[in-house]
Amino acid sequence: MKPGRLLAGLLLLGACAELRQAPPRPPPAGLATATADPTRAAVGAAAAAFADRGAGLAGRPAEAAQALAQLEFLTVELSRNPRFAPLPESLRREFLLARTEARDALGVDEQASPDAVVAALLTAARALRAGDRAAAARALPAPTFRPGGARSVVRLGELGPLPQTALATGLAVEGVARLDAEAGWLGRGSTEAVTGGVTYGPAGGLTAGY
Repeated sequence: MKPGRLLAGLLLLGACAELRQAPPRPPPAGLATATADPTRAAVGAAAAAFADRGAGLAGRPAEAAQALAQLEFLTVELSRNPRFAPLPESLRREFLLARTEARDALGVDEQASPDAVVAALLTAARALRAGDRAAAARALPAPTFRPGGARSVVRLGELGPLPQTALATGLAVEGVARLDAEAGWLGRGSTEAVTGGVTYGPAGGLTAGY
């Protein structure tokens, strides 16, 4: 076969394989403030929530549930979404350590599915914001959450210091801002940066998935 035809065939096979892949899932509803880029929003929001080792979450179980859901999501998203490949590998390790720290603080089964944990925490956060602690308790059942139920709701307001989580989320904001400044997103620049942990804007690259 001529080289040109062989190359064309390989490109066609690659295109077909790409079409067979499932499209990326969007981040869960309610994960972050509605923006054009909810994953970047989650980075900024999580860093702000866990600043000062998470001291601002004490006595605020709804906010704690939201922030923990963002941490769970980002731990997976930063590792499997090619869009974030330019971030250093060390950051992914920091997030794994942060997730372990946060799960220990709340009492989440270390083998629990991140998807299930995110969904449960977001449900609990919505219920707590609505003043329905009973619904929040139902969203956090044992054995995924220990001790589970109402006692896990109480624990949300008493997480204690989370230094590793503060470190990981702060480094994520710095990493995103650095790539923005250096136009380092897989060779594409971004028109907006994450600044102060709370400003969100679209970055060049692949569509975020979850």
